[in-house]
Amino acid sequence: MMRAELAQYGGITVMIPAAVVIAVWLRYSSPWALRAWVMTVGVTYSIVAASKLMFKGWGLSFQHVDIAVISGHAMNTCLMVTVATSMLARQFNLAWRWPAACVALTLSIGFSAYCVAPYIHPLNEALAGAALGAVAAIAFLWRIDTANVKVSPSFMSGGLVFLLACALVPKYNAELLLNRVAVSLSGAEQAHQEPAWRLGAARGKAE
Repeated sequence: MMRAELAQYGGITVMIPAAVVIAVWLRYSSPWALRAWVMTVGVTYSIVAASKLMFKGWGLSFQHVDIAVISGHAMNTCLMVTVATSMLARQFNLAWRWPAACVALTLSIGFSAYCVAPYIHPLNEALAGAALGAVAAIAFLWRIDTANVKVSPSFMSGGLVFLLACALVPKYNAELLLNRVAVSLSGAEQAHQEPAWRLGAARGKAE
């Protein structure tokens, strides 16, 4: 049960504020890095949202790899935690930025595999989200590697306190909103919740 509760911290209640905190840190140190960050977040969120809308609205899924949607919880964790950890590490020692990113990414992938899966998504969906977040994080950090990213201690501590406050509030997810958008776009009577092939496999095991 504890893993299921921990998995909720990968949702948008905590991770969208984390993206905003990172954006604020970048805004006051490297405006062009901020633009790269906004593009990175926009692209990754769009990919996750597109996968969910296509499945919920039209039932499009990938049975051969056991993926109906890409996990936003796993993507969020691998992207936000990796980038934030690397940015914090480079404030103390520039040489720590990549080792810190590697440690954070390893822990985030473990979180995706053991907390997000199986409580929020099946393992393959969680790993797909983790892969997307990992690629986005590494690409962004590589892109800003030569940038002079300096964050004042007050900004760092203020951002971390803000994230702690967000972690304490009730968790929200966007599934109901996505359901409504998917139904509106596709004209379906209701949003798809589970792929038929997964339900069939579950019934077969029960029998």
